[in-house]
Amino acid sequence: MINEEYFVLLVTRKLAGSATPAELSELESMLDQHPVLKERYTHLHHYFEDPLYHAAENTEQALQRTLAKIKSQQTVVTSPTTKIKKIHPWKWAAAAAAVFMLGGAFYFFNKGSKPPAAGKEQWVKRSNGKATRSFIELADGSKIWLNAESMLTYPEKFKGDSREIFLEGEAFFDVATNAKRPFIVHLKKGTIKVLGTSFNIRAYENEPVQTAVVTGKVAFIPRYEEAKKINDTILITPDVKVSFTASSGTLIKGNTIGAEDKAWTEGRLIFRNATLEEIGASLERNFNKHVEFEANAPKQYRLTGSFHNNSLEDIMYYLSKSKAFHYRITDSTLVIGE
Repeated sequence: MINEEYFVLLVTRKLAGSATPAELSELESMLDQHPVLKERYTHLHHYFEDPLYHAAENTEQALQRTLAKIKSQQTVVTSPTTKIKKIHPWKWAAAAAAVFMLGGAFYFFNKGSKPPAAGKEQWVKRSNGKATRSFIELADGSKIWLNAESMLTYPEKFKGDSREIFLEGEAFFDVATNAKRPFIVHLKKGTIKVLGTSFNIRAYENEPVQTAVVTGKVAFIPRYEEAKKINDTILITPDVKVSFTASSGTLIKGNTIGAEDKAWTEGRLIFRNATLEEIGASLERNFNKHVEFEANAPKQYRLTGSFHNNSLEDIMYYLSKSKAFHYRITDSTLVIGE
């Protein structure tokens, strides 16, 4: 009997652009062997690609319309050698919801929402869930790679004498040069100002803000939690990284390899002397599996590794060989122990 939930998972990962070569091969095999699954895939792909549904202001309403379409076109095919049970409406709702959540990285939604201190421009929000990355080109020609579990808010067209956007999470920027209109990235814990350059910002909740420059120069203005603390302006040049922890006011400036800080945009994960806890947070975002530690000691293990489009299984295998620890991977969880 076909595992339909796994089939839906493979489809959504493919449509979101996050499927591994092995997953793509497995999906193709399922589609070749079972024509009914090929029909299901055609429906999901059609509604994923239809901009009418994704451009709707109310995503829930769009999902309901999609579900109604799918339900109205449902067919059940069986053969003497293949058993395929009818998928209940709630399962197709979950499937369509998964497609919308993973596909949301490639479409505009919530138009008209205004970030703090915004003017009267029409604002766009782009949001990625876990295991999802996307590419955005702004009206001024600036290019942005948005990482998993991240959100970018920006105007449809820049107005005035500056170009201001808002970021939560991680993104790599290749900013179009315009000396008369500085490019400003607002973070919860600081501000980045540039004229034209390429740089990476990592600003996830409950983590230090990290900014690394590949080309050009940027100015980082930390936002201290202490009201009386003066906000310094830190200039960052190529192959330099600044890490800022708002809760303690700690600011560290050191050398880095700019190309490695943007490696995630190319499907690479690079860890240099990172704690296993830090690595776990990155793996959770990239593979959408909840990470649990059964003991505290492994959290502080420091590891180094470089991976390119590897599966979670491969990554954990090699990491565990460089520093002995136990782990197990389930459908939804990565559990790490001593």
